[in-house]
Amino acid sequence: MLKRALFSSVVIVSLCLLADAPSVWAQDQGDTIIDTIRVRDTISDADQGRIGRWVSDQIDRLATPGGGGLQTRLATFRDVLRSQYNDARNTPEFRLQLAARTAAAAVERFGQADLDAVVAHALAQVLLDMARIETLSGLEAGLKSGVPVARLLCARGLGGLKAAIANDKPTQDAVIVALREAGKKETSPVVLSRIYLALAYSGQAADVLPAYLDILDRRLAYRRGPAVVADGAEGEALELFRTSGVIGSLNPAQRSELAQRLAVFMRLDAERYASDEIAPPADPKAGDLGFYERDALERMLVATEAVMIMLVPGQSDTITSELRAGGYAQRAQVLARAYQWVGNPTGNVPGILTPAPWNVPIGAP
Repeated sequence: MLKRALFSSVVIVSLCLLADAPSVWAQDQGDTIIDTIRVRDTISDADQGRIGRWVSDQIDRLATPGGGGLQTRLATFRDVLRSQYNDARNTPEFRLQLAARTAAAAVERFGQADLDAVVAHALAQVLLDMARIETLSGLEAGLKSGVPVARLLCARGLGGLKAAIANDKPTQDAVIVALREAGKKETSPVVLSRIYLALAYSGQAADVLPAYLDILDRRLAYRRGPAVVADGAEGEALELFRTSGVIGSLNPAQRSELAQRLAVFMRLDAERYASDEIAPPADPKAGDLGFYERDALERMLVATEAVMIMLVPGQSDTITSELRAGGYAQRAQVLARAYQWVGNPTGNVPGILTPAPWNVPIGAP
């Protein structure tokens, strides 16, 4: 499962790099109608429609078989849209409308079940390039795409617009809902990391905490069930809670809710890290974790304990100390330290988080 996740990550990163490749064949950018509209300070509804049709025409050309390979098609579409958007003759209103019409076209295309993966990728890339609040509807629609790299780019786009989104509370609330629903369904750890980052409104942590908790609940259900292997996606979520002032902005009930989820992650990660110590396999090498999973688990354990210390002042970083002392060679001690936090189910021994106000069941099941 981890290998599949890593393969998915490599594919996503590779596709993102391809989008930065130069175009190798020219496309007609001298559309007379667009050149006429771009200099106008006021753009009529009719002209907005013309811009929208021009964008749709470019998407159709992108989707037409025979337009070259993946790299060529992505680069060409991106170059055409970017050159039109950055044209020195453009009025601010034209740029606004080009972004808005591109977003509207993206909403329509992302809603198609048979959308070509190259088109989905290219649309998400140009919306990210434009980096305007007018692209919001397209970015939200892209979160529902069946193409992981499109979801990744749209999550990045929403993260980049956080300052503009935060200027309007209803808009921010709607974006948080969209990210929450996307996060609950996301299967790619790379994309999920970006969704967590897009949710990280550090000055409004209390507002976004319910979305984080919903996603964490889904992830915990997955970790308790089929996903024995850890992918470390929650590392980005933990960065928000490690930010100065964030934990202090939560009320006692919210801090308790967060502790209850993180306690389970800590237990699952520590037990996975020490899995061959808990139940040694017949083959001594069979239980040995791979480098990438060890690294993900170590980063998660350190970050989780750092948040726990913020939640429960006066505690020390015992897990982190064990990892510094010996890393994987200290895995049994790491597990013992984790049980000090969450309680040890063997012997029903309570932990730091067992009593109120944390109320974590012994062993964080």
